[in-house]
Amino acid sequence: EALEQVARSLGMSFSAELPEGIRSRLLQAGFELFERGYDRGFYNSISKQLIDGTEIGSFDYKHTGRRRPGIYTRGGGSIHLQSVFWAYCEDLRLPHFRLHPEVPLFHDIAKAFGMQDINFEGHPQFSRKYLLRGEDEAKVRLRFDPSFLSFLEQHAPCCAEGSGPQLIVWRGDQQVSPEKMPDWLRFGEEWVQRLRLRRV
Repeated sequence: EALEQVARSLGMSFSAELPEGIRSRLLQAGFELFERGYDRGFYNSISKQLIDGTEIGSFDYKHTGRRRPGIYTRGGGSIHLQSVFWAYCEDLRLPHFRLHPEVPLFHDIAKAFGMQDINFEGHPQFSRKYLLRGEDEAKVRLRFDPSFLSFLEQHAPCCAEGSGPQLIVWRGDQQVSPEKMPDWLRFGEEWVQRLRLRRV
């Protein structure tokens, strides 16, 4: 109810479930986040269309992680829940990329997919803080220009994936409270504005 009130105050539509059209589009993008584990669910959706035609929104995404050998978890797996900002903008035209905080687990995943961490000599703080992967390294580097890297260095670590006109951003297993939702949406919109200006 609190989130619905926030959505109304922001001129956004609210739905207890993620609308099927948005859900289908996100799943077709092949984002790794939505391929994890099982028992996946998309809840508490708010969205709107901006004047320029860009669509933005946020929803809560839940999935149950698969059990790892030798590790006991009640009920067969651990439950993960995070708020996900999403955007659909034809002007993005993003190369496929994945960004995660720098942790050993994602290093292993990257190596398994044959992708190396993309580092930036002029931004050692970003390179220490993040693991950035992409199938077309040259195009990814063009989008992650110095001003965008500085922007990311100044904020708490987050995760993101982009492909074509679609972008998603989230922070680990963090669910955004209704009162912090306006700030979360502004943060996501900042991503869109910075990335849409980098034409490839």
